[in-house]
Amino acid sequence: MKVKICGQTSLADSAMSIRAGADFIGVVLDVPWSKRSLNLQAALPIFQEYGNRSFLLTFDKVVDRAMVEIVSTLDPYALQLTGREPAEDIRKIKELTGKPVFKSIHMPAANGGSVDERSLCRRIEDYEKSGADGFILDTATNGMYGGTGVRSDWAAAARIIEQVHAPVFLAGGINPDNVAEALKVPGIYGIDLASGVESSKGVKSGEKLLSLFEAVKIAGTRSRF
Repeated sequence: MKVKICGQTSLADSAMSIRAGADFIGVVLDVPWSKRSLNLQAALPIFQEYGNRSFLLTFDKVVDRAMVEIVSTLDPYALQLTGREPAEDIRKIKELTGKPVFKSIHMPAANGGSVDERSLCRRIEDYEKSGADGFILDTATNGMYGGTGVRSDWAAAARIIEQVHAPVFLAGGINPDNVAEALKVPGIYGIDLASGVESSKGVKSGEKLLSLFEAVKIAGTRSRF
């Protein structure tokens, strides 16, 4: 079970997340609505130190020479497209950069109405046909696409994951108190969280990170019996 700690804003927090047990970290680049977004200069030290474990998160970014240059400079493990990018972008990015590409798929908040599972599965299928290497099932609410601290309907998420061939991270509202429940969602490749281990927006909490990984360890031990 993989754990990805997203929304990294400093090298210190990235190092703390890795030491605590994170398999991957994520850095948001040039996303105006995100308070965790960094520019290229601020993001570079994180990728220089942890590039082989770092996801580069973008939002509706045009696939052009400038994007390719950014990917070449940062050299991330993978890209994560978090917006409304067309499926064709997956193929283009992979051809131009040679990097794995993951796609965020957004569900409504658990109390935000019904989930159109059929429509989401069709979208995922389109992205898979274009070569997506994996997905992040996240929550969209109040104009924010991820990083909301709000969970979706995890039962619906499980039904969607059952139809997906590629690895899927579960995201949205996961924290040390409910991570054991999140880990029970069948079929997930890992969990992905940001606000659940923060002391304030964009600042990771060492105490919450330790609590999270202790809960993950306990849940893993219990699952073997």
